[in-house]
Amino acid sequence: METGACAIVDDAATLFEELAACDAVIIGSPVYYRNVTAQLKALFDRSFSYRGRAPLAGKPGGAVTVGRGEGGGQSIVLAVIYNYLLSCGALPVPGELNGLSARADRLGDILAQENRLRQARVLAQNVMQYAEKLRKP
Repeated sequence: METGACAIVDDAATLFEELAACDAVIIGSPVYYRNVTAQLKALFDRSFSYRGRAPLAGKPGGAVTVGRGEGGGQSIVLAVIYNYLLSCGALPVPGELNGLSARADRLGDILAQENRLRQARVLAQNVMQYAEKLRKP
């Protein structure tokens, strides 16, 4: 908190620089035990030291999650991701719904779900439309 940088020296600093340079972000995670992956949670926690710089402040962001079966924790993971975006000052953008919640048990399952693929396109288009509007003077 005192230095404004993470005490762990690794590639995370580069990732946070890239987040600061982006126009928009879509964060995705599979569902593990009704939560984001440990790796994504670590990224969220590690970004705490950068909060004073607010790398996502005013930037539109969306969320995507995939779980096994319906009600596999996807809504909880969407809430975790959107809460992170809000905590970073980002502007959460919905798709047709609050982010994209999909289900898959095996590799390629999502390709048979045209509705989910369409919802992914809508979410991406909405995020990019907000980014373009915010970019204009």
